[in-house]
Amino acid sequence: MAVPPVSELEQICGGEGRDPSAKRDLRIAYAVLVRKLSIRLTWLLLHTRMSANQVTVGAVLLGCAGASMLAWSDFWPLLIGIALMQLSFVLDYSDGEIARYQALREGRETNAGGAYLDWIGHYYVPVIAIAALAYGAFHETGHEWLLLAALIAIFNVVRIAYSARDHVLLGLYRDRPELRGSDEFLRAVLARQGGDPEGQHLEGNYEQRRAGAGGRGLMWKRYTNLGQLLVFPGFVNLLTLAVLIDVIASCADGQYPLVAETTARSVLIALLGIVHLVHQIRAAAQGFEVLRRL
Repeated sequence: MAVPPVSELEQICGGEGRDPSAKRDLRIAYAVLVRKLSIRLTWLLLHTRMSANQVTVGAVLLGCAGASMLAWSDFWPLLIGIALMQLSFVLDYSDGEIARYQALREGRETNAGGAYLDWIGHYYVPVIAIAALAYGAFHETGHEWLLLAALIAIFNVVRIAYSARDHVLLGLYRDRPELRGSDEFLRAVLARQGGDPEGQHLEGNYEQRRAGAGGRGLMWKRYTNLGQLLVFPGFVNLLTLAVLIDVIASCADGQYPLVAETTARSVLIALLGIVHLVHQIRAAAQGFEVLRRL
């Protein structure tokens, strides 16, 4: 079957950023822009034998390779690194477009396996990038606090507090069967995604049940735009900006090809460390609060 032109393919593939009625936030605004490029890359990839999952794996590997290159404080490794990371996140949109097109063509539903692979990349690529960026800045400055800030951010990105909370909920489900049908337990499970358990609407449809996920107050409020800025997709753009500022500043000082200026990278690492520390503490507090209610 011939691949339709880009204009038709865009309507077939759908995806985040193409629904005009969707609520606008940083993630959607970014998606609208990136999909202009990703759909054209999707059109090219559909002329190959690559599956959506193969594109996902390729995107993750490209992202990891690009992230690793940020450990060097040299002009070309840094530029190639951010270019590979940007390409990785464009492919992150293409794989879903390919999956939806192929599922429609074959008359089947998309499966969760691809989404699982996708999310692996969303966590591991930023972790490698944070570690590499901090090491590169540390190598130039000798400031050990950069490594500490990076470690705090990495712990949060790999979601240690969330994993611990989920394991506790699974343990309760296993060891206290009387809780399985309780509203309080269901509210606790829903609250793991963020949001005040008391705000969860349990009797409605999916959208109504999720209505309380936005949360309220300092404990339960979901700071969606901030999260998207520091994790995905905003993280790769913040990182790109920080690297470019240091590259330009170093070149202006006549240091090419060395990138000895680390101010922007250091500020980003400090910001990540502070925000992720607060996020880690809040996630742990939410976990204790959920368990207290049970």
